[in-house]
This record gives sequence, structure tokens and C-alpha cells, in this order.
Amino acid sequence: MKPFAFRHGAEPWPPGETLLHVYVIPDLDQNPELAALTAGCREALAPYPLACVEDRWLHITLAQIADVFGSAYSEAERAELAAALTGDLAGFGSFSLTVGSCLAQASVVMFDVHPDDRIAALGTRVREVIGRVRGPGALSSEAGIAHMTIGYANGDADNAAIQRDLRRVRPGHATMRVSAVQLVDVSVDAEAKTVTWRPIATIPLG
Repeated sequence: MKPFAFRHGAEPWPPGETLLHVYVIPDLDQNPELAALTAGCREALAPYPLACVEDRWLHITLAQIADVFGSAYSEAERAELAAALTGDLAGFGSFSLTVGSCLAQASVVMFDVHPDDRIAALGTRVREVIGRVRGPGALSSEAGIAHMTIGYANGDADNAAIQRDLRRVRPGHATMRVSAVQLVDVSVDAEAKTVTWRPIATIPLG
């Protein structure tokens, strides 16, 4: 495992800049099994050079909106995007995900989430709205297969050893309910390996 680098589309994320994203943000009070799973995985990861994600910053990325930095968005443009997402997602419907297993990757430790069909369809719908409102330049970053990162590497580590310790966390899976997405303005700290954000709008799925 090698240190993680935050990206703006295909380019490095410049220091001090923010980017709008659409996230699924879990409510751990409403999903106690997931709260227990994340706590167990953080304990297993404690010996390794990883910056673990606090409960309040856990998220599944559906889209990074990469046409301009967050500071360039007017309040009217933010409201326009939130309104378009709200209109298009109103009939999507809530659904459940299974979170886990927890996987050591090249520079992050992340939870797989499945089944793929509804979360992938939600991501597709979100990106369609962004492309319609902001143009294709806003979609230069691919979210990839849905996942929830629990740790960003800030040093070198042995993936096999990390995976061995994560497999001892039992149970290794949890459920969560997805009933809304969040439009947020995201900041990163390249040194601390943290992701934080300011909320813009909550978009219910109906």
C-alpha cells in the first residue's frame, strides 16, 4: 500500500480548493450494525499508517462535479443543481445495501457495497443530471464501482497483513438504508489525508 493522492478529475487536487460532490452519507444512529462494523475495522487498522475516516465523514461517492472549483459556484448555481437533482430523484425510491467486506487496496481501505444494481443506477441518474445542468466537462471524474472508504494510506504498508487483520472483524458485513443523497462542498487535507465537507442540500429519493 502506498500513500493516497486526492484527485480533481485526472489532475491533482490543488491545495485550498473545494469541489462539489454528490454523496450517500450513512446515518450510523439508524444503522447500528454498520456503526459496529466501522468501529471494529478502525480498531484492526490502528497499527497501520492509515488515516481512518471518522463516522461523520463516511460516504459513498456518486459523483465529483469537476467543471469548476466550489468557490466559483454562485448560490443560484448551487440552488439550480440541487433543484434538478431533487426533481429527477424524487421517484427513485429508497433501498438497502450490504456494506462489506472491507478490502485493502493500492492506497485506501474500503468497504465494498452491494448489490450493484440500485446504487449503480442511482449514480448513473445523478451523473445524467449533472451533465444536463453543468455540461460534460463536469463529469471528468469517474466514481467507479460504489464503495465506502474507511482509511487513506499516509505511508507504506503490507496489504496482506492489513487484509488478514480485517478478516478477523466479525461480523464482516452490515446493512444500511439509502433514502437520500447529499450535495456537498468538499475539502481535502493532503497531509492529514482527510475529507470533510459543508452541506449544500439533502435530496430525498422519495
